Amino acid sequence: MIFVVDCADRDRIDEARQELHRIINDREMREAIILIFANKQDLPEGTLISLFILDLEKELVQLNKELRFLIKQNQYAEFSDRHGGIKGIYLNGYHFNNKNKMDLIESVFKNTNVNTLVIDIKTDNGHILFETDNPLAIEMNNVRSKYNKASLEEFKNDNNLYLIGRVVVFQDPLFAKKYPEEAVFDTAKNTIYSQDGQYFIDPSSKKAQNYIIDISKEACELGFDEIQFDYIRYPDSSYQYMKFKDESTFENRIKNINSFLSLAKPEINSLGCFLSADVFGFILTNKFDGGIGQNLETMIVNLDFISPMVYPSHYNSGSFGFSNPNRNPYGVISSALQDALDRDVQPYKLRPFLQGFWHTDFEVRENIRAAEDKDLGWLIWNVSSSYNLEYFSKIDS
Repeated sequence: MIFVVDCADRDRIDEARQELHRIINDREMREAIILIFANKQDLPEGTLISLFILDLEKELVQLNKELRFLIKQNQYAEFSDRHGGIKGIYLNGYHFNNKNKMDLIESVFKNTNVNTLVIDIKTDNGHILFETDNPLAIEMNNVRSKYNKASLEEFKNDNNLYLIGRVVVFQDPLFAKKYPEEAVFDTAKNTIYSQDGQYFIDPSSKKAQNYIIDISKEACELGFDEIQFDYIRYPDSSYQYMKFKDESTFENRIKNINSFLSLAKPEINSLGCFLSADVFGFILTNKFDGGIGQNLETMIVNLDFISPMVYPSHYNSGSFGFSNPNRNPYGVISSALQDALDRDVQPYKLRPFLQGFWHTDFEVRENIRAAEDKDLGWLIWNVSSSYNLEYFSKIDS
């Protein structure tokens, strides 16, 4: 389709934008290639005209970003409808070139209803798993390349996948050690704060925020459909000697997490990528932030999707009335997800991470049944990328 914009008719630019949105939303136009002509740019020279043209070019750039994301939304809706929702598993990014692991993963895709893969972009160790010219990555020497645009595209197309890239945000040992002024500080030990071998970045750090956004945007260009932030939080510790740039109050924690998300989302969406986040499961029930800056109502407005980690093994005895939550996955997960729905979270935005570890095949299926009984998509977490085909619904050959 060729769409002509009259550059001399500035008053109708908004009308043109609305008309393009209407056309793209038309089901028959979803696969159309669109060429936009900015007509009548050969206007008389002059300062006002030059400024007008410059302003018009900015508007057209913004329009192109909006259209790119609108096309992605339509593609996502079609994929989800065709496959009965998002059904995914996590692949540890370090395993992408491990033949044994990848044979298992491909077997899951070819023999079951699983249609989505979550794979690391930036790991818990601070490594970036593709080649990048990002200056901070070069300074930290943190690239451990496992894939590129071509290998991702081949794997994605061969298995007809929706591809999600996991980005570990505010837990990064390499970044914290290289740039200690950006890390959480331990005033008792007079050094950067560490917790069980993990090192946390101050969530208010603009340097870290910009780094995460830049890496995420590069990943979008590699072919990822969605960027998924993990560790988008403060340290989960009551240690009293942690020092942050902003005092650790409920208001400041919520502000710093969500100001970052509100900055990242339009940047990532503009490249045709969705933005989601992993969050602790307890935030579906607890209306405060548990000291980590995660609050359901504030985060959901700054994300396309949210993935609460509703692992039954992580709930205390007595949770939702179960003395042993880990042995009652259906009841625990159903109750947690219902708490979110009761707080007016739109079902299409709620996509839980389910437990693919410390469970029998039947218990993993009960995880899935709890999500599907509420018409929700789901993702399965197993840090070792080990999955039994019996977890999933088989495809009739």
